[in-house]
Order: sequence, then C-alpha cells, then structure tokens
Amino acid sequence: MRYIDIDEVDLDLPDNWDDTVEQAWEYVNGKVEEAEAATIVKAGVEGWTPEQQTEKIAVAKDKARKKAIGAKSNVWGQLSTIMSKRSHGKCWYCESNELRSDNPIDHFRPKGKVAECPGHPGYWWLAFDWKNYRFACTFCNSRRVDVETAGGKQDHFPVFTPPDWNKSEGDNNLEKPKLLDPADEDDYKLLTFNKNGEACPNCDDEDTEDFQKAKESIEKFHLNHSPTKKARKAIKQKIMQVVADTNELLAKGIDIKSGQIKSNKKELIKLIRPSCTTTKFNTAAKLYLREFEDNVWVKEILDRD
Repeated sequence: MRYIDIDEVDLDLPDNWDDTVEQAWEYVNGKVEEAEAATIVKAGVEGWTPEQQTEKIAVAKDKARKKAIGAKSNVWGQLSTIMSKRSHGKCWYCESNELRSDNPIDHFRPKGKVAECPGHPGYWWLAFDWKNYRFACTFCNSRRVDVETAGGKQDHFPVFTPPDWNKSEGDNNLEKPKLLDPADEDDYKLLTFNKNGEACPNCDDEDTEDFQKAKESIEKFHLNHSPTKKARKAIKQKIMQVVADTNELLAKGIDIKSGQIKSNKKELIKLIRPSCTTTKFNTAAKLYLREFEDNVWVKEILDRD
C-alpha cells in the first residue's frame, strides 16, 4: 500500500459527472418512492396497524434503494480507468497489477451494509460519491474462504468505538476506521514487510490503535495469502542479489558509471518505482532496499525515488 492523493481524481472526472450522479439519484429516489407508495396501498388492503405500516415501509424503501443503487453500478464503474491512472494500474491496497475484475471499484465505506454493525443500512448516501471509491483488485475486495488465508474487504468496515458508526446521512460521528486507507497520507506507514514477504504492523505494541489497524487491514485486504508473500520474498531476494553483485563489482574497481552497474541500478529503480507498470509491490521493494541504504549508491537511488 502507498499513499494515493485522491483529490487528484477530481481533475480527471468526466465533464458530465455531476449530471450523471444527479440522474442516478433521481432513478434511485424514484424507485424508493414507488416502493413506499406500493407498501401504503398494501397496508390498506391488509389492514396493517400504523406501527406495522411504518416498519414495512422502512423495509420496502431500504430494499428498493439497495436494488436501485446496484442497478446503477455503471456510475462508479466508469471511473475505473481514472482511478487506475492514479496508481499506474495497480490495486491501491496490495499494489498488485493482476486485476481480475471488470469493475474494480471498492466503496471504502460499504454502500449496502456493514458486517461489524448489524442493522446498519450501509453508507448508501455515499454510493455515488467518488471520494469514497478505492481502486481494488478482486482478491482484496471480495470475501474469500476457499484459500489458505481467508480475507477480503467486501462489506467490512470496522471502527474504533467510541465514536460509533454513522448510520444515516445526517449523522456526524467522527469515525475512526479500523482499516488502513490508501487515501490517508499517514496510513501506509503503519505497514512493513518481514524477510519472508509477510505484511506486518509497523509497531510492536499490540495495545495501540496503529497496531490493531494494521493487523485488521492485513486480514481484511487479504495481504498475506501465500502467492503474494512468495512474490514479495522473491523481490527481497532479488534486491539482495543485485546489491551484492553491484558491491562486488565496485570492490573490483569497476567504475560506478559502467554499463553493468548502471543496469543493476536501473533494475532496482524499476522495482521500487510505482510508475513502472511491469513491477508490483513497489512499497515493499522500497522498504527492502532501505536495508542497504548505508551504501552511498543505494541511498542515492532512494533519495531520488
């Protein structure tokens, strides 16, 4: 995970975005009104009490709203390319460029329900709010139980309580998400990676919110399933080998501007540079390379990138 300045998305929004959102809400609100009217008619036929009518109207409206919002998934779907641009095609959570979805947009605050808060209607009022969107691969975003390490964000949105979740558009609780957010400039610093490629909290005190937030995110974003750990471990081993080979050449008196050393440096730069579309897990690579920053030439690479 690395920091993504989500405000930059605003620069690339389609010219008609506001109209698209307005039309989507008109459709959703229309379906909700239809459901309410139909339920009132049914109440008269069935002879419901006022209390029963109120309860059933609320249920009908909620069901209609969820269905209507789902029918407008093309609204957030059309921003996939724009969101992808901010991370050079890589998932904002895991930094993999193996995206396996035609619609890789995650609602950071889930639009339909919240797994940790029974009865929560979901942050439906943020369904078409692009600031709530995160570019996510299916593996990070979808709940999975058929693999060695279960995970997947899906409808999860744990928070530190108090304060509580916001359960309606008018609520104003200062929520403290228990998930790392790539759009928060401080959150990515709470993750590190060990020698085996495993994502770990970047602190040892299990009682701190930072530790709990990182641990929860590692599970929910499915950051430590075996292929991902192995890929990071392979990156670490590659970095170790390239650094060792380069230092050996320098020890033999080979000029640092020689072709072989330049080639080695270029390889390291590709591994740590997010804009390189042929590499992934760039943040992990940069942290692994930092272990060798006592080498002047390595520090120059890190300082530049």
